[in-house]
Amino acid sequence: MLLDDLVEASATLIDTTCRDDAAQTGVRPAGVLNGATKVVATGVTAATYDADLAALTDSFIAKNLSLTGAHYVMSATRASAIGRLRDALGNRFYPDMAKGPGEKSLDGIPVIESENAGEVIALVKPSEIFLADEGEVEVAFSDQATIDMGATTLVNLWQQNMTAIRAERHITWAKRRTTAAAYIDYSAIP
Repeated sequence: MLLDDLVEASATLIDTTCRDDAAQTGVRPAGVLNGATKVVATGVTAATYDADLAALTDSFIAKNLSLTGAHYVMSATRASAIGRLRDALGNRFYPDMAKGPGEKSLDGIPVIESENAGEVIALVKPSEIFLADEGEVEVAFSDQATIDMGATTLVNLWQQNMTAIRAERHITWAKRRTTAAAYIDYSAIP
């Protein structure tokens, strides 16, 4: 159970780091949204979603990047909200968004749901992203180490009768071109 929790926490960290807009540092690669075109959301009605998604796809097309193989990445919460939108006759505005996980699409482009997507809808072309992955989580434990907890605090595991567990996954990525992703930012929309 503990191993499963560590693997899940590692996957969440990788997912969040991969999809954010932070720059590369010495300990992490740049998120795929770093330097990407940002569309500021205009609302959460069918008409505003339509306009924002058009602006997002137009940003890809304007840079001569085909939508073939592209995917939307959004939270399951946002995907559910989009799937519930109805027109004046009660018909679903985006009927393919009411399908189950892994089957959703928006205007013919597949949707990947991830709660780690937060307040964005990202359009990502995976073929434009280089990936290096060893594919395994390396787990190690020790009760003999001294851990630096920051702010000059050291914890000696042996003296405290503690055991530390470390889970590492060696993975990195880089965009082939800055146009590999674009996104709509909904953080300012209540």
